[in-house]
Amino acid sequence: MNSIWSIRTGIRDFLESIYRTGRSWIEKYPFIKTAYTIFSWLSLILFVLSLFFVKESRTMMVQYLWSFYVLLQFWFLCRSKTIPWKQIVLFVLAGVFLVVPFTTLTVNALHVLFGGSTSDTWSIAVITPIFEELWKLLPLGIFLLFSRRASALSLSDYTLIGAATGVGFQLMEELSRRWLSSGPLEEKFGYSFTWLGGETIHWDLFSLFPGRFEESVFPTLMTVGHPVHTAMIALACGIAYRLRTKLTKWVFLFPVIILLWAILDHAAYNGQHQLPGWVLQLHDWTGSGYKTQPTFLLMLAASIFADYWSLNKIRNRLPSLPNEPLLNPFTELWNMTRSFCLDRGKFIYWLGFYRERRELGFHLLYGNEEAASRQEPIDARVKALCQALTGFAIILLVAGLFTGIGTYASGGETACFACMFDSLQDWWDRLDWYEQGAILLGALALSLLFVGFWPAFGIAMTGMGIAGSGHEIAGYIRDPKKLLTPENALSVAAGIILSRIPFGKALSWVGKKGRSYVRKLLDKLGSRKPDTDVPVKPKPPKHDGPGKHQDDPKKPDDDPKKSDDNPKESDDDSPPNKDKADEGTEQDETIGNMVKVKNKTTYTNPAGNELTWVDQPPKNINRAIDHFLNSKDVGKATEAKVADFVRNKTDVEVKAYAQKVEKSDGQFAGDLDVVTKDAIIEVKASIRSVKVDQFNKFTDPTHELFFNPENKKVVLYIDKSLSNLRPEQQAMLETIKSKGVTIINSLEDLKGVI
Repeated sequence: MNSIWSIRTGIRDFLESIYRTGRSWIEKYPFIKTAYTIFSWLSLILFVLSLFFVKESRTMMVQYLWSFYVLLQFWFLCRSKTIPWKQIVLFVLAGVFLVVPFTTLTVNALHVLFGGSTSDTWSIAVITPIFEELWKLLPLGIFLLFSRRASALSLSDYTLIGAATGVGFQLMEELSRRWLSSGPLEEKFGYSFTWLGGETIHWDLFSLFPGRFEESVFPTLMTVGHPVHTAMIALACGIAYRLRTKLTKWVFLFPVIILLWAILDHAAYNGQHQLPGWVLQLHDWTGSGYKTQPTFLLMLAASIFADYWSLNKIRNRLPSLPNEPLLNPFTELWNMTRSFCLDRGKFIYWLGFYRERRELGFHLLYGNEEAASRQEPIDARVKALCQALTGFAIILLVAGLFTGIGTYASGGETACFACMFDSLQDWWDRLDWYEQGAILLGALALSLLFVGFWPAFGIAMTGMGIAGSGHEIAGYIRDPKKLLTPENALSVAAGIILSRIPFGKALSWVGKKGRSYVRKLLDKLGSRKPDTDVPVKPKPPKHDGPGKHQDDPKKPDDDPKKSDDNPKESDDDSPPNKDKADEGTEQDETIGNMVKVKNKTTYTNPAGNELTWVDQPPKNINRAIDHFLNSKDVGKATEAKVADFVRNKTDVEVKAYAQKVEKSDGQFAGDLDVVTKDAIIEVKASIRSVKVDQFNKFTDPTHELFFNPENKKVVLYIDKSLSNLRPEQQAMLETIKSKGVTIINSLEDLKGVI
């Protein structure tokens, strides 16, 4: 025993010294890392190019994706795992580069010694199943022999190690079949199709552990894929090792029995038409291969239960979060899924905390002296992650507390927690691209003080995403039921996918920016015609107060004699009811359909889109203006200054202030800065925050988000001076003026306009 121990430690120390030497060389000669990085990128580029020109590369990619999908299923089901993904990938590579060559070498060596060929029945149905199932356990055996943490594995770790090795083995086996298959039958039906059996290898997207072997024409038996067999045997080894102290040594017969069962399934399928009848009869007694996967799933469920049962015995020695009296996989899965969908910045913390807490628990439960050397750093990492998650929880608690205080202080009015996100996006949208870039770089630099580059980059991009989606987040806060609609669920899923793939945010930005141009192009081609009853030439907004629109149609009760008395006004080029407009005695008819129910207005614009807003009582308007007069947000303070001037220095009443307009699904459609009886005042602190498209919502009835139903005059107030404008800014102002918008630059001018 001492000899084995000395050999084991000697080999491990030798390999670790090689590893440390390699690391020191990399630190001493940084060009090694640079050269490797360049080589990796060139290899990736060449592989991507080969997908377009080399058929075998596409074939390899297909099989790789199937194998990756199988491994993901095991990764999801093994809830008590402690081994990280990077180490699991090493076992996949071991299945490819160790097990496959070693198995091939062994089988060929036997044929050299005893004769025959690999196509003989005894080779296919006897030798091959035995050595394949045995050698797939080599990576597990090597890991248990040399790893310091071998004694502190969970049962899910055994399962994952076996599954990963089986995935690597099956990847190479199926890839060889795909590459070597040829002929018209394979070209038409696939690489695994036979005349008598039909489809024999099944890669089904919606099945558990795809890659099973079964004839589709009159199936009588089947065998699961290599990952399931190897995972099942490895799990049996873990169970036997875990129970060795409670039961007798005979418990190690359990993995032997599972190994023989796997060999029998494999052999019966390979030699189903040549093996003796007693072998097939024995295979029939064990379920003909159909009982293997259910048995494995029962073993996996029992092992996960046993792992968490053991962890709960020492939960008082493990860090725990508030409201977590019992350690269980369901709470962990819920928290990780929720953070992945709603707050991906915390996902990595949840993932690391739960995995490393389980690792610490199994070190405390089963770790030997070698494993104890790893216990202290794991404990430190778990505590750091726990503190981070607790800090997040405290921040949310404090934010909720201040929100409640604000609600109480405002006399029980609608909570303005959602308004914080609206204000955040308003501020973000007013920034120029270089200002947004500077903020991104600053957040990245600050994050790099605490985490690595990619986590820091993720934190910075998450912050940008929150700032740029404030209106949408506010809409969900106001009406959480919107998250339950199918279209929003698909939208959230698409957003998650885009944010996880490389350049996904760039694709989202391109789609957002290009949507308006595509819509205009479709309109020009005539393939997108709004289903409206608007005139061909829509009415521009009013310029001279209520009822003074020069294109107002003649009302049915207008006196026709007024046109006869003044022939100049009855000229064909003059509006038919100009006198009526000049009197200002009537308002124009509503554009679209507007319905008021209590304090909520639902407006269907000419484009057929439904928009809603909540009418604001005068006391709420005055309170909001007073609140934002001293705001640090320049945009909000400017809006409040203009509204305060209107209510105190003019005879005009402020009808709405910072009024939010939403779509029928609750998403943000726009806002109204200051509204009077006859005018909509769009307030900007400077010309930098002016956007042309924003005014189409007030002036163009064919716009999908048009919300100026009473055809009020549109006024653009810019607080800062308009001198020394750049040519593009001057052109933008001319474009806005052409839409009928009045542009002013001082409060005194505003007084004369409204």
